[in-house]
Amino acid sequence: MPVDNIATMLSVATYIANGNGKSVYDIADHFGISIRTVYRILDRLQEEGYPLTNEERRNGKEKLWTMLHITETDEYGTALPSSEFSDEEKILLHYMLSELKKDENMLPSFRSIRMKLSNMLSQKAVAFPSIDYPDNINRKLYPIENINEIAKNASKRIRKNVSIILKAINNKERCNMIYHVPNKEASLTAEISPIFLFFFDGGIYLQALIEDGNLRTYAVERIEEIKENKGSKALSPSFNPRMLLTDPFGPFIGKERIDAEVLISPEQVHYVKERKWPSSVVITDLDDGSAIFKVTTYGEHEFTNWLLSQKASAELIKPTWLREKVHSMLYDMTKHYE
Repeated sequence: MPVDNIATMLSVATYIANGNGKSVYDIADHFGISIRTVYRILDRLQEEGYPLTNEERRNGKEKLWTMLHITETDEYGTALPSSEFSDEEKILLHYMLSELKKDENMLPSFRSIRMKLSNMLSQKAVAFPSIDYPDNINRKLYPIENINEIAKNASKRIRKNVSIILKAINNKERCNMIYHVPNKEASLTAEISPIFLFFFDGGIYLQALIEDGNLRTYAVERIEEIKENKGSKALSPSFNPRMLLTDPFGPFIGKERIDAEVLISPEQVHYVKERKWPSSVVITDLDDGSAIFKVTTYGEHEFTNWLLSQKASAELIKPTWLREKVHSMLYDMTKHYE
């Protein structure tokens, strides 16, 4: 879809996200566009990783379309820090960045902005709930351990796809996927890095990293074919998907897992504690008013930027290799001002 139609696409996303959904005729009448254009917009939204649903939502003979909102969690759940961006705002950000990277002179800005907004551009932060089955499973999310049990009543193709995806997740390998977008003649072909499967609202969904590093959500029932890309390791052997979703300096994956300890000065402790950190972050108060900040992250770039933003109020204690790297960075910077 041309960029000049983004405003219409965003308006449609907002329109169908409110209430109980809209039929294609409602959408066409409301915006004064053709039925064909409506289907193109719905297809493009799904192709870009913003799932829609129309199953079992009918008004007479008309299917009602709405955005699939994945927001369930429970006391066992963990998720990315919540974003204040609406679905339509995230779609607009996606297209703004897509246009930005077309200009080679803007690539550095594109990469920087993309990293900072990456968790907001993904469809939703998905929780890892308890693996125990509650009485009502329709509106619950399930991690990998339960997917095979849920998939046993699915079609042969879905069971096969689930099996391949689980194997790719375990082997941390990339996959080549052919994905069906409703009402579109050509299927979407993509190389993805599967992260995890989950069950939600009667369907099995896959979240995967795409080429630009963002998370996307795919309905497994619409995957026509998926194959492991043998020998193409997408993720390091130590990669943990739970950490990707709860990494305060992610979700972009660096080369190294960083188990960091930072000494925070007394005057800065209050401000560090004010930030909403995931439960994996531990802040231990010391007798002199300072604190030790402990975090495990794969986001070396963002973590280093945060550390340097604390200036003299924070000192990296561990790991030694990163401490030496930061020291080298600071040394190189000071040479500019000699």
